[in-house]
Amino acid sequence: MQVAPLPSPTTDPTEHLPLGELSRRLAAELASAAAICRDCEHLAGDLAHGGATVEKLARLQALDELSQRLHGLSEVLERIGHHASGEWSMSIAPVLSGLGLADMAQRLRADDPADERPVAGELDFF
Repeated sequence: MQVAPLPSPTTDPTEHLPLGELSRRLAAELASAAAICRDCEHLAGDLAHGGATVEKLARLQALDELSQRLHGLSEVLERIGHHASGEWSMSIAPVLSGLGLADMAQRLRADDPADERPVAGELDFF
């Protein structure tokens, strides 16, 4: 028995994205966030050489845990993307509505997210 996907409230097929592809795009975003955390870990480590207290060093461990969690979630979403049925798709407009990071929303909507990779070191001031 095969389960048919539920109809999406949006009938515009241009707003639909296969679930596997959305999962892979989300995995890439999480991997990018994990890389930012790893960079922060290195920076924090450099600052700690200046004589940070044990309490502050213990709090810096949270960056390592955050990095590991983001990387783990990225791997899970990547696997979901590889195993999701090609028949499953969803409307991405309601999923991305209200997302405050316009560049992330654009990467998640883009046909080829590899073209929209942020350059490391760019700062967004808001």
